[in-house]
Amino acid sequence: MTSANAFNWAWICGWSLLALPFSLALLCGRAPAWVRRRATPRMMRARGIGGLILWVSAVASAAFQLAGVTYAGDWFWLRPLAGPVAVLAAIAFVGVTDLAERRRRRVPSPTAQ
Repeated sequence: MTSANAFNWAWICGWSLLALPFSLALLCGRAPAWVRRRATPRMMRARGIGGLILWVSAVASAAFQLAGVTYAGDWFWLRPLAGPVAVLAAIAFVGVTDLAERRRRRVPSPTAQ
């Protein structure tokens, strides 16, 4: 086992220990009280999905290195999709959902009197 492999395994374990439980807790609605006061259940689910996408992108980048996917390999096209594109997609998903929730709270529904 080389030092690069040890770093990749530590990277996978670190992200799995830190990001995965928090993302799953947000996805299931089990968040701390300070998060529940400021976010709607829909927003907490969106943040949980965004966290899972970030976790997958972080773990996939290290897994590709462990699997030996090189720049000249057949699977190289998947590497940018699992890395920066997934991170930007997660940020855009959470941002758009946050804006929609803010707008939904600001505009009263037509049935409200």
